[in-house]
Amino acid sequence: MSKFVAVIKRLFVQNWKMKLIALIFAFILWSFVIAEDNPYKTKTFRDFPVTYAAADELRQKDLTTSKPLTEILSTVTVTAQARADALQYLNENMIQVTVDLSSIDGVGEYTLRVEGKSTLKDTIVNVEPSTVTVDVEEMVPISVPVDVQLTGQQEGFYYGEPVLENGTVEVVGARSNVESVAKAVCRIDVENMTEPTTASYSVVYEDSDGNVLPTNNFTGSGSVIVEVPVYPQKEVPVDLETVRGTTSGLAEGYEITNVTIEPQSVKIAGKLEDIDPVKSVSLEQITLDNASGDTIVEANVKLPEGVIAATPGKVQVQFTITQPELSQTYSAMRVAARNLEDDGFDVSVAPSAVDVTVYGTQAALNDFSASKLKPFVDLTGLGKGIHQNVPVKFENEPDLGVRPVASSATATVTIS
Repeated sequence: MSKFVAVIKRLFVQNWKMKLIALIFAFILWSFVIAEDNPYKTKTFRDFPVTYAAADELRQKDLTTSKPLTEILSTVTVTAQARADALQYLNENMIQVTVDLSSIDGVGEYTLRVEGKSTLKDTIVNVEPSTVTVDVEEMVPISVPVDVQLTGQQEGFYYGEPVLENGTVEVVGARSNVESVAKAVCRIDVENMTEPTTASYSVVYEDSDGNVLPTNNFTGSGSVIVEVPVYPQKEVPVDLETVRGTTSGLAEGYEITNVTIEPQSVKIAGKLEDIDPVKSVSLEQITLDNASGDTIVEANVKLPEGVIAATPGKVQVQFTITQPELSQTYSAMRVAARNLEDDGFDVSVAPSAVDVTVYGTQAALNDFSASKLKPFVDLTGLGKGIHQNVPVKFENEPDLGVRPVASSATATVTIS
């Protein structure tokens, strides 16, 4: 046994330097062989999503970025390096790229590192870009009015004014973004809506020029509850006689001689059982201001019972207003013969006298007198003989101010 130990001892003690060098060389050679069989390799992951840590903490500080984080930096390129046998198992699920927002404590511009980590330790060698700059603002809320717009309206139905549960909506976001919001617009497509409907609808935000602002710039309520009144419609005429009979406010001695309405018919809306019996509509009471001439007014349509609306709700009414025509009769007015070309003839007119009725307004009749009535027959161009159906005329007509009518419009003239 002692001889065996001595032999072993000589193996390690004799020429130990050469043996150590040989051992080191063998280790280097072994490492080289191993490296050749399992070299370092790189792997690139493009468009890798970025996660932002402590975003909720930022909001709790009443802070937010001027742009959505996903718009500032949403993806990066990640480069990993490891031995070939390990790298082949590395996939997207084993990598995480984060930007930590916890260091932000106030308004301003911050440049933050983009950190990449892997479940395979020390394999991430590069993230591009490696930093991101964010502009942080105060997060504020404001209330803006809601504008409801209906689209796709179909013929035969009435769409009433939408009723909002709340006329404003709260918008929350970065101060610079929030201050650019002028209103929230709710667009409702009613093409297939045939009855009253209440539902929740989304809104978009617009600036004062009507430009739509990115919705992801804001938080808060992005919808509103709206009731849209929808009823069937039918067209009916406006009753002119009722309008004529109920209009008041004429000057004394004047009357309505004609009424025209534009448009002549309107569309009424309501439940089908309520509008079916309606054949026409009238207008609300019209009171004129001592009218003594043609007048145009705008009047509201009077809604029959059960009818909820009329389109249009107002119509234009034109009144023709005149004084009533009165009459007065003058009896046995002598008919003169004029313009006889030969003084040597005798003339007889039958009838020799007529009754004359004059028509005009009360004022015109008051200014008129019988002396102005001078009926005659014109003999110009007539010679000897009997001439029938010679018109009876009036001197100074039509400047008499009244309309004279003889009891006989013609006469028989005998020239001998």
